[in-house]
Amino acid sequence: MSFPHATLAVKLTEAYDNGIMLTMSTLKKSASEFHHGDLQAALVMAGLRHVEKHGLNSLGLRQLALVTGVSPTAVYRHFVDLEHLKASVAKASREVLGTMMLDAMESASKAKGAKAANERFRAMGSAYIDFGLKKPNLFEIAFICFDAPRLEEDSPNPWELLMSSLTELNELGCISDKNFKTAPMIAWSMVHGFAALAAQGVTGTAQETQASKNDILAAVKKALDIKVI
Repeated sequence: MSFPHATLAVKLTEAYDNGIMLTMSTLKKSASEFHHGDLQAALVMAGLRHVEKHGLNSLGLRQLALVTGVSPTAVYRHFVDLEHLKASVAKASREVLGTMMLDAMESASKAKGAKAANERFRAMGSAYIDFGLKKPNLFEIAFICFDAPRLEEDSPNPWELLMSSLTELNELGCISDKNFKTAPMIAWSMVHGFAALAAQGVTGTAQETQASKNDILAAVKKALDIKVI
């Protein structure tokens, strides 16, 4: 996530990570001096860190106010209720996932051609599963639908990354037009299903999980009938 003024977000999240009560006087600013978007973004980041460490159930508006050292009133100015906060944290979780997918794709290959496109597609799926393995609490909240005001689109957006990768494979002739129509949901369902199991810790040892992960990624390629031309 990005912040218009990173200093506030960094101070709030660093204080949270270290269990320090961070007050407005410590920051040497009054609440009225903070840009509206700065505090909201910092609160979302603090909520994200809390969920990652402690899970969704203990997340609360007043608890978040206590952690960040702002008043409950200040928190309620940005989130109409707990559902709104949870939806915002869920969005941030999906953006963490999107960032992991994007980074994996860029690390896999920046070249052109079918082989490179296939490597990026596989790396993206691998990163999705790693998100479930490494950040199970964020995985849990990421795709829950909350009764909250409509938020801005995710950036980066995991679904758009998947569609972009599949479109590239289709344009290169690696996926037929017929298979392309069903490819997004097939690929997403297979990878998400295994990631959900991995997040629950029911896929065996680390070695067994890695082997199963490779099998799932190979199965996705087979199901979509991806050809490296």
